Amino acid sequence: MTPQELKEYFDSNPPPFEVEWKPWAKVINTKKFLEACYTAISVYKGNYQNCPDYWHLLEFYNHIIGQKADN
Repeated sequence: MTPQELKEYFDSNPPPFEVEWKPWAKVINTKKFLEACYTAISVYKGNYQNCPDYWHLLEFYNHIIGQKADN
């Protein structure tokens, strides 16, 4: 998925405000987390697929999708 596709997904399907993402990572404001990822990706010089914030965004998406599948 491209960053734009991920943004469109989260705009249409906002995640909960707080998310226990990993055993060592809790996102306490998902809106700010997503905005920070989008901003970092937009200013990244090079292919967005090499941007660490893109990796985080994609991992977060997969986590959210996995949670929905479990419910």
